[in-house]
Order: sequence, then structure tokens, then C-alpha cells
Amino acid sequence: MDDRIAQASATTASRLPAAWALRGDPLPAIRRGFLIAVPVAAFLLTDLELDDAVAGGLGTAAMVCGFVAFDAPARVRARWQLFCAPLLGILAALGVLTSQTVPTAIAGMAVVATLGGYAIAVSLRMGIAGLSLVLAFLLAQGLWLEPEQAWEALAIGACGGLAQAVWAAAAWAVADRGGERPFAFGQAVAETAAKLRAGLDVHDAALRHALRFGVALAIGVAIYRLVGFDDHGYWVPLTILFVLKPDLGQTSERIAMRAVGTAVGLVLATALAEVLGDAVISTTIVLTTAAALSFALLAIEYALFTTAITVYVVLLTDTLGSSPFDSAGERALGTALGILVAALAFRAFGEARPDAPPPGASSSAPCGRRNR
Repeated sequence: MDDRIAQASATTASRLPAAWALRGDPLPAIRRGFLIAVPVAAFLLTDLELDDAVAGGLGTAAMVCGFVAFDAPARVRARWQLFCAPLLGILAALGVLTSQTVPTAIAGMAVVATLGGYAIAVSLRMGIAGLSLVLAFLLAQGLWLEPEQAWEALAIGACGGLAQAVWAAAAWAVADRGGERPFAFGQAVAETAAKLRAGLDVHDAALRHALRFGVALAIGVAIYRLVGFDDHGYWVPLTILFVLKPDLGQTSERIAMRAVGTAVGLVLATALAEVLGDAVISTTIVLTTAAALSFALLAIEYALFTTAITVYVVLLTDTLGSSPFDSAGERALGTALGILVAALAFRAFGEARPDAPPPGASSSAPCGRRNR
């Protein structure tokens, strides 16, 4: 019986596309995901217990900054997050300021997304940090805050990011003593500058991706701003941000995996919202688990990551007073529109020349990281 079950499992696995298989052992990644989710959980619990908007903002910033160097040991993660935290605050403030008019929202996203997308020229880890900063800008634009609240957004974004950095440093001091090869800071800066200069070629994969990324996200913002899709319209550019990759094959895989993951996540989140109701502790536990799995699964299996992040976003939206059925439907529409824009973006820009190496390919370390 055991042999037949094992044989059936192996047969099923062999029929799955390679991109849908687990990439590595999930248990260490899940443990690290729950570790990174601790600051998010603390802010979530405060927000739900006290109905504190500041705590909610800090939780969102901690969630976004948690993706920075999410695959790294705590010591390395702390350095990256410490560097990115003030940038996260600055981009959150800029998101508030540019959201005041449709032209500034579109133009601001085009510039920020192009710069963030170009970070992939350095390494995959740098590219993910760039995407996290673009995400902070995107979410701040979608909050519809007044200009005078930009300073508050700056403080909340920076402090939420710093909370992640401090927690990572504490984790390194107490338990997570892993590390990566040491590096010379000056040499790393020089290498980064050289890679950024080398990518400034319209035929280069990194620059072509950055321009495609910037235009596509600007179009995503234009869609939800111009058609009145306001409450959760940021899900259109959010989908583009997650699925649009430097090459067509990866983008096609991400589109299919996001569609499946979103559908499963919407069903699961809607059912959980109905079951949990106003139970603060239970809701916090489920949200924390969804956040932890989001951190853990991003590099392990993208469809499962999408399911986890969908559960997190829809449940969090429900705690803010939106009907889980309404937010599920709006997310489905936003996801469909974002997928359409991402697919069309490749048709418009095409791929880089065949002899151009893919962005981040020069590093053999996991996630394309340099030793920072």
C-alpha cells in the first residue's frame, strides 16, 4: 500500500510543471517566515484590540519591509532592512503627495517603478528590495490621504521598517547566528555602481524590464484612477508588480500561478472572514500565519505565496470594515486587469536581445544575492 501511494505521488509530481514544484525544503523557510512575522503580529494585535490606525500603518510597513532580504540570515537581513527603512518612509510620503491628482499619481508611479525595477540589474535580492520600496509607494498612493499626512506616512513607514531591522538584529543576537561570506563595503558599492552603469543600454534585459515595469504600473494606476475603481483599485498595479518579470517565460508562469493562487485565496479568505467574525485573537493568529507563509513561500512556490498573501490582504481589509465578499470581488477584478496589463506589456516591449544575460545572473548565490 505504501509503495503504491509513493508511486502515485511521484507520478502526480512528475506531471506538474517544474515552476509549480517546491523549490527547496519549506520547513526552514517557514520557520524564518514566522520569525519575520513577529513584528507584524505585534502591530496587528494592537491595531485590532485598540482600533489604532497608527499601529495598522506600522504593521503594513513591517510587512512590506519583511520582504527585504527575506531569504537571508538575521544578521544580513538586519543590515538590509536598516538601510531600506528610511527609504520606505520616504516613498510612503511621496506616495501620499503624488496621489493628490491623477497626472501626478501616474507620473510618480512611472518614475518610482522604473527605478525600482532597474534594481534587478544588481542582483535578485536587490531587485526584491526595489520591488518592496515600490510596493510602499503603491500602497501609500491607495490610501487617499491628505498632503499634510505625508509626514505621518514618512514616520510610520520608516518606524515600521526599523522595527523589522531591530527584530532581525535581536534574532541574530539570541538565536539565528547564521551568516554569509563577509564583504568589503567599498568593493560592494563599486560593483553595484558598475552593474547599474553597464545596464544602461536599451537592449539590456535589466533596462528593458525597468521601462516595461514602469509603464505597466503607471497604466495600472491610470486604470483604477480614471475609471473610479477607488476603494481597492491598487490591486491592479499590485498584481502587475508581483507577476511582471524580466523574461516572458517567468511572467507567463507567474500569471498562471497568480490566477490559481488568487482564486484559492479568495475562497479561503472569504470563508475565514465569515467564521472568524470579530474574534481579535483568532483573526490575529490567522493573519500572522498568512504573513509568515507569504514570507516563507515567495521563493519556494509562487502559487502558494499568492494564496497566502491573498488571505492576508482580504482578511485585513475585512477588519477595516469592508465586506469580505465585496473585497474578494474587487480583488478578483483588480487581479484580472493587472494580469491583462502585464501580458500586454510584453507584447509592447518584447524581450531583450538573445545574447543578453538575464538580470542578476552574474551571482551564483541563492536568490542572486551578493554578499551584503
